[in-house]
Amino acid sequence: MSKEIDYDEAERLLRDTWQEVTGSNAGPYVDEYILQQGLKQILAADKYGTRTFKYILVTNVLAKTVNPDVHALALKDNSNLDGSFNSGGLATDVVTDWEKDNGERLGGSNEPRTNSVYYRQAELNTDYEAWDDDLYQTLIRILTELEERSSEGKLEPINMLRQTMHVVSQLEPTTVSYMNPPDVSYIDLNEAVEQYLEKSGTGERLAAVAAGVLDAQYFVGDRTDYYIKVDHVNVADENSSAAGDIEIFKSEDEDTLIQAIEVKDKPATKADIQHSISTGREHELDEYMFITGRGFQSIDERERAMDAISDAEIELVVVTKIDLLSSLKFQGRAGRTRFRESVGEFLNDMRAQEGSKSDWKQMIESL
Repeated sequence: MSKEIDYDEAERLLRDTWQEVTGSNAGPYVDEYILQQGLKQILAADKYGTRTFKYILVTNVLAKTVNPDVHALALKDNSNLDGSFNSGGLATDVVTDWEKDNGERLGGSNEPRTNSVYYRQAELNTDYEAWDDDLYQTLIRILTELEERSSEGKLEPINMLRQTMHVVSQLEPTTVSYMNPPDVSYIDLNEAVEQYLEKSGTGERLAAVAAGVLDAQYFVGDRTDYYIKVDHVNVADENSSAAGDIEIFKSEDEDTLIQAIEVKDKPATKADIQHSISTGREHELDEYMFITGRGFQSIDERERAMDAISDAEIELVVVTKIDLLSSLKFQGRAGRTRFRESVGEFLNDMRAQEGSKSDWKQMIESL
């Protein structure tokens, strides 16, 4: 039978335990050497191909601490294990938010469930062929130890959570932070940003830069009644209710939508324009912005797209990369300083790839 997890209680416990562990020199919290080493092996592993193991480990240890009746090897509600629960939901709704606020030490995933270990299994199974099978089997052994020893009264789940947090705290944070130079000319900044955008970064670079330009625009205009939200580019349109890759609201409660922007780093098509028009109408917007980083696929495709814009019932504004960066000319040094800060923050918020964040840090500090 499926077990419930109180997400509010889980979030409180996770954050409180993190503060407890990082605020003291206590530990280790578990005596078993195999558990201490197993946690280190999983959590300190290279992130490529192993990130999901880290989320499963933290999430299932947390779940077992919140509700001892859950099974530590379960991944989904429909698991045949006695004590099944929705591990993926807890990871996405609680663990990823805590991680974002504390350095993204697990790897900064937006959605851990996209990995096959999550979506092809209802529970961890030793017969499943994982990309890194040795680490996968270690994950199973560690959670099996937790399940068996806690049921025997030989291990308190809260101590396992403390030990897990202790190991995570030893990892290097991956969020970008840097010294922002106070006085950079527009010419130098424009050249540096253009070079930064030459590498696609799956589109997240252009989205963060576009959001930074918009934030600087509102900042210079002395507007305080706005909140910019950037969807990660890996969030598929059909899985998102967002009005665009970038949304601007009157406040953080997201009740009143002011503006929506679609960001396309690859060459655009008529279909992309039609999709934006449809989305704008769906969200009852009079105007919709479409930012293209690499123009259209061809001259003919651009003409077909312009025809679609002419026939649209809303105004669709196409903004090129040159248009976008040129607008920084009108925002002054204060606005451009704000822009540099904002892009780094948006890259962190959208959990961009480590390379996108580190390249921005390197670029800013080289100016």
